[in-house]
Amino acid sequence: MKRFHFPLERVRRWRDGQASLEEMKLEQLRGNASALREQRQNIVLERARSEQEVLGQLRMEGTELQSLDSYRLYIRSKIRDIENRERQVGVQVEQQRQTVIQARRQAELLERLKRKALDEWQAANDREQESFAAELHLARWTRHR
Repeated sequence: MKRFHFPLERVRRWRDGQASLEEMKLEQLRGNASALREQRQNIVLERARSEQEVLGQLRMEGTELQSLDSYRLYIRSKIRDIENRERQVGVQVEQQRQTVIQARRQAELLERLKRKALDEWQAANDREQESFAAELHLARWTRHR
């Protein structure tokens, strides 16, 4: 019997590659989201350190308090900006997650089709082998008679 050949093998490999590519994009977006969270946490920590430093002084000038207030406003706007970017990346992550799910489904569909075709080919191959063995047995039996 001839070798097994799945006619959609190239498409199956391409779909599998596409799914892997989409998964890499998702991981990159998740990395971006993580970096934004870390950036926001670092800014919050830096703000707390600066406040402690200024407020922990024994003597402070009014200009230092005014500078601290300006710094707080600046940090607040920076944090708001990062939070907005985090929300945008969160939406992108969810969209990409859906894209990955769809790509994986398409790849798995072709994989199931391949498995089904292989099972059918194997069954046909087994039937052919049984038929050949039966013919061989019959030929030997008639020769010995």
